Amino acid sequence: MALEFHKLSKQIDQMGEYLAALDQDLEGRLEIALQIAAAYADEAFLPHIRERVGDAVARDAGYRGANPLDEPLMAVYDPAPIPATATVVATDGSQIYPRRHVTPHYYVINIGTIVNHHGSGSAPDVSSEPYIFFDHEYVYPHSNGEPISAITVNARRTIYEMSALAEHAWLRRDEARPLVALLDGPLLFVMGNEVPEREQLRQIYFSAMTRLYEVSAALAGYIDRPNSSFVIRLLHLLDLAEEEVSRRSLSNSGRLEGLRDAQLFGRLLEPGQRSALFVQMSPQNKGFRQQGGQTHEVAFFYLNAAGPGEYPKLARVEVPMWVADDRGLVAEMQALIYQQCQQLTRRYPYVLTRADELAVVKGEEARQLNVLINVAAARHGVEAGMSEKEALKQVARARKTSFEVKNRS
Repeated sequence: MALEFHKLSKQIDQMGEYLAALDQDLEGRLEIALQIAAAYADEAFLPHIRERVGDAVARDAGYRGANPLDEPLMAVYDPAPIPATATVVATDGSQIYPRRHVTPHYYVINIGTIVNHHGSGSAPDVSSEPYIFFDHEYVYPHSNGEPISAITVNARRTIYEMSALAEHAWLRRDEARPLVALLDGPLLFVMGNEVPEREQLRQIYFSAMTRLYEVSAALAGYIDRPNSSFVIRLLHLLDLAEEEVSRRSLSNSGRLEGLRDAQLFGRLLEPGQRSALFVQMSPQNKGFRQQGGQTHEVAFFYLNAAGPGEYPKLARVEVPMWVADDRGLVAEMQALIYQQCQQLTRRYPYVLTRADELAVVKGEEARQLNVLINVAAARHGVEAGMSEKEALKQVARARKTSFEVKNRS
């Protein structure tokens, strides 16, 4: 039965009223956030701000907000002039998850890479590299015999993305500088306890980061449409009296609850500008610093990727400390990323879009791969295919008919 929209009309109208009220409430909270930020905007307040953050961490109050480096809280920075030449490398990945009701069990990771020779007039170099996993140890990594989870497949895909980025950057180490290496998503890679061999995967990830460090690559993780509130949490901390700082008081954002950093910096940043650099105070980032050293700790800034006169389009850009410490390199990276975003109307880096296109596995390709695997299995005397349950589901879907209303005029 089709969705009966006329029965939803009243609820949809109520939803519109709710959203309008919520938007008005958030606007009031945003004004409070801007007032707090303005009160601490002077560079002279930086030691006090860092002292407040250090005190919250020392009290083990569960602070997970931002900590500024050495730039004023509300500072905005224009990009450098676009370099005449540069090498921009980007990777992205996709996957075919294992299907529980289809045998044999396997999964696929496909990594797309693009190398853009900025300023050379040469066409980008593009490639994709597929990997199929079918060994028992890869498909059934759990001691209880359970098949691999989607979360674990995603973690392995991220490892392959970073490894490919490091490999291609290494191969281009003698080409035009700056050498910018872009990853789609957070650089601060976090794996939960549900991922087997997570320590081994972390080692591979850090080895790839180190390889990028050795060639002085401007590594960055690009987060489109960020939903984070690290700076809002910092403003909430500054809004509290020192004696009020506790796990309970920092478990939410108080008067600023519901706000996101993107809303704050949407007010502060003009197109192309970046915010100050911050460090996320989290156990995960502390682990990065402990395992990779000070150079591998992750900092971040916000970038307004919108075109001139457009509504703000905020992104969070995460960089390792070896990049954050070189502000000239940060400014050049900022300029190149912003230029990449202006090549597409959706204001997202062109190289990451192309890497995604190279990586994505279309539905028809996945079906063709399954046929090839079934043929190979049959050739070696192995029965393959879908379970009875899956077959019945496919039949039921095939029988569904789409009806059209004919024009009787």
